[in-house]
Amino acid sequence: METFVGDTITLNVNSGIDLSGYADLFIKFRRPNKSIGHWSAILDPLDNNRMYYVTLPTDLNMPGTWIFQAHAEDPGVHLHGLWTEVEVHTPLAETSTPPTTLAPTSLAPTTI
Repeated sequence: METFVGDTITLNVNSGIDLSGYADLFIKFRRPNKSIGHWSAILDPLDNNRMYYVTLPTDLNMPGTWIFQAHAEDPGVHLHGLWTEVEVHTPLAETSTPPTTLAPTSLAPTTI
């Protein structure tokens, strides 16, 4: 399955270390237009080495190559994971008017 603009996906990161003691967990991102930001991640309740974030429909808002990176933070400590690239595609456009199967309602021209 591919990722498209507007999709809701789960970004699940295995950090390789126990994250349960860190004050803040983030997934940093760089959009295709080079702007940057981050989302607050949640510690996986089944695995203290993992954090995750579920994107909103407005998060992946442009097509192209996105870069994601895990970040754990405590006072005086900033840890980063390796980054990964995800290609976000443009979905096919939907037509605004559904095709009709109804017969025309105007009368045909008459000849005299």
